[in-house]
Amino acid sequence: MSYLFKIVLVLSIVLNLIALWALFHYVMYGGSPLGEIKRKLFGSSKTKTITIPYENENNTIKKEAAEGKIDSLRVVFYGASITHNWNLGKYFPEIHPLNRGVGGFVPDLLTKYKSNVLDLRPRAVVIKLCAINIRPQIPMSVLKDGLDMMVGLARAYDIIPITTTIIPSAKPAAHIGDFSVIDSLKSYNEWVREYSVKNNLGIIDYATAIQDENGFLPRKYAKDPVHINEEGYKVLSNTARPIIYDIIGVK
Repeated sequence: MSYLFKIVLVLSIVLNLIALWALFHYVMYGGSPLGEIKRKLFGSSKTKTITIPYENENNTIKKEAAEGKIDSLRVVFYGASITHNWNLGKYFPEIHPLNRGVGGFVPDLLTKYKSNVLDLRPRAVVIKLCAINIRPQIPMSVLKDGLDMMVGLARAYDIIPITTTIIPSAKPAAHIGDFSVIDSLKSYNEWVREYSVKNNLGIIDYATAIQDENGFLPRKYAKDPVHINEEGYKVLSNTARPIIYDIIGVK
């Protein structure tokens, strides 16, 4: 056996052991096998800094609120990506909207609710869930209980809660395997309408305003199967504006 062959053989064994270690780490803990190999071979000098969206602005508003400087025209729009991409100042110039598109799933929204809504003491909060919550692995009770908790907490803080229906997805995203996203979404929307009436809540019915005759997100309003374009934002804004303004007394 030549010297070169021995070197290649040893290197091959070492690399295979590292690959097996990386695969084990991936199975046990998740992450990237290739990333683990790179970390094992070269180490990592990078430390990720966790950033909290809106932290500085929230701290400023929270301090003002603690000093009694309450803005009677402040309305928090609370939700996920559709909310995050909404140019609220363009469509709601008569009030002081705060965009808090901070999460996708209901549990994530709940954990961020205090710092992004309650501590800011707005006049009202528009609570908007997204269609990403309509998944076969997520019980409908999670959505209902989550919304009920956010409504109750808002009222406990003297913040007016405003509910919304969920914007439907386009037809390509209407099913996940045998699971019907659109049917479950319709079921939730029916529930939130009844819930809002029962609890004397203002509700913005985005779904009815934007969906087509079959209950899907129309192509003319869609940027992709689950997000809306600027024309879609016009529909949402025109639907929300009179309801919000009436609730907080803006002419």
